[in-house]
Amino acid sequence: MESNSLHPYKIAEEADLTYSFTTRHGITYHAYFLDYSCYHPDFANVYTFNIEPEQDTPHPIDKRIALTVIHILRQFFSRNENAMIMICDNLDGKEQKREMLFSRWFMQYNDGSIRKYDASSATDDYVLYVSLFMHRDNPNARQLVNAFYDLVKNNLYPLE
Repeated sequence: MESNSLHPYKIAEEADLTYSFTTRHGITYHAYFLDYSCYHPDFANVYTFNIEPEQDTPHPIDKRIALTVIHILRQFFSRNENAMIMICDNLDGKEQKREMLFSRWFMQYNDGSIRKYDASSATDDYVLYVSLFMHRDNPNARQLVNAFYDLVKNNLYPLE
């Protein structure tokens, strides 16, 4: 078991599904969920998740960031019908590192209540790594997984 000093940072809820926290190094992160239902007719209660620092400066490795993000995600998934699509940002060429980080966090912290489906969408210029996360008891699991892979086949463009 990890030391008691490793616990999530204090999380401020700024609005519905919008959070922020500040690390011991003074870096403020914003974490938020955006409604993703317009991307597929079967995406009721499906959101995309973003986390970003206020400033794009190098920062030390901090395990409490992972614990804080996991805490936010656990709250989100406490409602079984919620699902989340994570698209690894490729603007800085670190999309594969982001995918590896979230996969590592998933393997380390998932208690079996969340299922994860991975895919990628390639164009001539880049590869997008994308994952679907949902509660194992989600009543719409089959439709959501099918819709997720439909969206990936369509290069993440909305389906009508």
